[in-house]
Amino acid sequence: MSLLAGFSTAPTWMRAAAWRRADSRVEELFSGGPIVEAVVMAEAAGFDIAFRPDALTLPLETIGRDPAHFGLDPIVQAAQLAVATRRIGLITTVSATFAEPYTVARQLVSLEHLAPGRIGWNVVTSRSGDTQFTSPRPPTSAERWQRAEELIDLVESLRRGFRTDAFIADREAGVLIDVDHIRASDHVGAHFRVAGPLPLPAPSAGPLPLMVAGAGEASVSLAGRRADAMFAAAIHAEEAAAQRAAIHDAAALTGRARRPRLLPGLSLLLADSREEAFEIERDTYPPDYGRPAVGPHWSVVGTAADAVAAIAARARAGSIDGFIAFPIGSWRSVQLLCDAVMPRLRELGLVSETPTAHFRPRHVRTADSEGAG
Repeated sequence: MSLLAGFSTAPTWMRAAAWRRADSRVEELFSGGPIVEAVVMAEAAGFDIAFRPDALTLPLETIGRDPAHFGLDPIVQAAQLAVATRRIGLITTVSATFAEPYTVARQLVSLEHLAPGRIGWNVVTSRSGDTQFTSPRPPTSAERWQRAEELIDLVESLRRGFRTDAFIADREAGVLIDVDHIRASDHVGAHFRVAGPLPLPAPSAGPLPLMVAGAGEASVSLAGRRADAMFAAAIHAEEAAAQRAAIHDAAALTGRARRPRLLPGLSLLLADSREEAFEIERDTYPPDYGRPAVGPHWSVVGTAADAVAAIAARARAGSIDGFIAFPIGSWRSVQLLCDAVMPRLRELGLVSETPTAHFRPRHVRTADSEGAG
């Protein structure tokens, strides 16, 4: 079973002090241009998905020197990428703690029309962000994940309520829409009250590919029941293996025939030599920066060969089903990831030889009968 290769659409190569490098293109941060170029490179390299993480807060104590929390709105960025790419799947993040189902469903269906068969979403909950929204944040993690599951149900209900088969456009008969094929959701639940329907039809049948991000009991349970994949932070292989086993166990408890994939984040600071990589690391995280170089994710600092070896080791140990790559330190990390790491992984049979034309739910699920990585 090939690993699912994900590419982060956050400008991680600019983070910390790396934006000060001459090749960072930090001046283009808010145009989206460098991200588009990076994702086009990732698509050509054979990445399966482009994944956009998101946060709802702006820490004033760090933004004076670090662009980590800046960027276009995830939905807007996905629309920009939809028209710039042809095959790669696009996964956008939604905070279920504050999002409204009608708005989310409308945005996702709109993206489906721009990139048919290539849209999915990553559902997260937020422990902060209260000052940005009128609706209060549910006080406990369990309640936030309950809200998340209700939001997922309602988004899919709204998508099912208006499909493209209702759009007839019969000029002779003068019938544009067969209203008998449109169903209102008329939902009244613990967290939402939404009637529907949407003002545009969903172009695809079945639920959208769904990722869940988190590590707590409630998020693992939801991932096991509903998700196609789980995005996780796992610095060590043992953590990844434990998280993978947990979501597979959660899926088995529900009787699901398919298990979600575990996709840990992977920070890659790459250069043409290890010495150069270590030098870039020192420049990116100087002593006065106030934050350790090691973040919450699995990390490799070195050459493309070092990255390939690290990925291969975890894949062959069966601790991962894929990864979300975060190239850091410099634009060279992006280039080496696409031009050297991915081709070698393909030669080793660890990623797909021929990436599929469209992103479908089956590409982020692992069948019970299939082995890991």
